[in-house]
Amino acid sequence: MTESRRLQRIRDLGVRLHELRLVSTSAQQSYAGAALNFLFREHELQRPSGVPLEVTLLRLAQGLALKYDLPFRPDPDKVIDYFCRQYQVH
Repeated sequence: MTESRRLQRIRDLGVRLHELRLVSTSAQQSYAGAALNFLFREHELQRPSGVPLEVTLLRLAQGLALKYDLPFRPDPDKVIDYFCRQYQVH
């Protein structure tokens, strides 16, 4: 998936989380940023700062795999797909 497609999917997830009233956004925060903050906070993982989106998503996937002892290879695109399915983002 391209960087712009990943960002769009994360943004769509943020919009959905906002609709579900799971996140609120301020003028300084984007829907994408709110979604990433929510996912890291929800799963009690530390969000990395100053790294590209792909690395952030990879660290989220790695953190989830370790925390929940999941038998899969962490992948940035699969973690986006998982959360989009979970929160019914189309």
